[in-house]
Amino acid sequence: MKTNHSESLWDVNPPNQTFAPLDQELETDVVIIGGGITGLTAALKLHEAGKHVVLLEQHRVGSGTTGGSSAHLTEQVDCTYKEIIANFGLDEAKLVAAASRNAIEHIHRRIDALHIDCQFERVPGWLVAESEEQLDTLADEQAAAHEAGVDVLMETSVPLPYPVAAGLRFRHQAKLDSLAYVRGLADEAHRRGVRIYENTHVVKVDDGEPCVVHLASGAKVKAGSVFLATHSPNNFLFLNTKLAPYRSYCAAFPSLPLPNALFWDLADPYHYLRTATIRGERYVIVGGEDHKTGSDEEAHHVDALVDWARGHLRAGKPAFTWSAQLYESADGLPFIGRNSASKHVYVCTGLSGHGLTLGTAGALIVSDLILGVDNPFESVFHATRIKPIASLVDFVKENAGFPAHLIGDRLTSPGVESVADIGRGEGRVLRVGGRRVACYRDEENGLHAVSAVCTHMGCLVKFNDVERTWDCPCHGSRFDLGGDVLDGPATKSLEKVQVEDALPPLRKTGSR
Repeated sequence: MKTNHSESLWDVNPPNQTFAPLDQELETDVVIIGGGITGLTAALKLHEAGKHVVLLEQHRVGSGTTGGSSAHLTEQVDCTYKEIIANFGLDEAKLVAAASRNAIEHIHRRIDALHIDCQFERVPGWLVAESEEQLDTLADEQAAAHEAGVDVLMETSVPLPYPVAAGLRFRHQAKLDSLAYVRGLADEAHRRGVRIYENTHVVKVDDGEPCVVHLASGAKVKAGSVFLATHSPNNFLFLNTKLAPYRSYCAAFPSLPLPNALFWDLADPYHYLRTATIRGERYVIVGGEDHKTGSDEEAHHVDALVDWARGHLRAGKPAFTWSAQLYESADGLPFIGRNSASKHVYVCTGLSGHGLTLGTAGALIVSDLILGVDNPFESVFHATRIKPIASLVDFVKENAGFPAHLIGDRLTSPGVESVADIGRGEGRVLRVGGRRVACYRDEENGLHAVSAVCTHMGCLVKFNDVERTWDCPCHGSRFDLGGDVLDGPATKSLEKVQVEDALPPLRKTGSR
């Protein structure tokens, strides 16, 4: 069954090349799992250091969050500098800022050296207070960011086409076409000898000497080190409990007035804006409306984002809408480095909404760890850290949803009694023969049924009415309509179920 992904603005240009799936057993120095910006940045650096590298991508290069990003590159992170100083200390805040700057510089150097055509451009970034009530928050963040070494100024004149109270101007930030960039990295890595495989699904990783990577095909890859350059590292339960999955949305509108800069606000959920030119047409990208994966109707958030753009920018109908998955950590900073209880397995996760910048930083850190080279930024991000004051409240809050969904969803009425109640273009979870089944009726009246029990930890999936997927609200696993895994931490498909169909009502629901 064809996977139903929404198309991002970046995806309108096809890749220069594709890569075959892995169908044989291999041995190598390093296996990298994940073909986004993190995995490909690490692949090139490790290859340049003399390592033999195999990169495995479950779908297509850049098809995950990298290709679904709005492609801001900023020193400002989701966890504010005020929070970082309070929870980690000033020295650590300085390291976060320096690591972000170093990552942007690395991307800039790569693009120049490899002549990658990805619209990289240095632009200012603006953190905006829309109301007078937010000015104290803005002033606090300016003071904290300045202490951390960030070049930032408070200004009351912000170049937006709608009124705001003030803004923090971050100098020397950047933007790019994220998918064109990672495809450029992949082309160069392949040319140099990195072995890249797409549509290759990893189901398990065994730490050891050597490490063993198990594929869904039954093949194995042996390596001295494994880097899980994925948002949700598979088969690492404790790390999953320190991460919260979120969906974030983007819409691209043609022919809107907006200066050539990056903007983001203090709203909750927040919004962010930038311009981009694709195939000669200029667009304004509006993003935001983040929410926990599987917790709400997706279409509602897309509509809210479009309504915000209409209210603030007088936008019309968007030419593109899409979404991506991101993971927030319990204490606000990514987990980067050697995984807990592992000797040769490394992770980079919890990047929140700054996956391009912090993913690049993570790739550089992990590459140095594999090579045995000291990295000045490893200490603040290391994956085994425990910051009780910073993370306990959020850890409890994010994980409270797991038992609530695991038990509560089973006690809740499914809302439909029969597959006959499911309209075309609609997906519902219902009881069939004493079990919960996820059923979708397509536009041609065909019925697709799979088990509604997530193969990760047994929560019930929910229908994503925008992406046409089954999403787990507990840890963010996502499955296509046929039950195949789209996003981890699940590694096994949902079981296909045979159900007896009945004539549905003559109605058509919510197709977008």
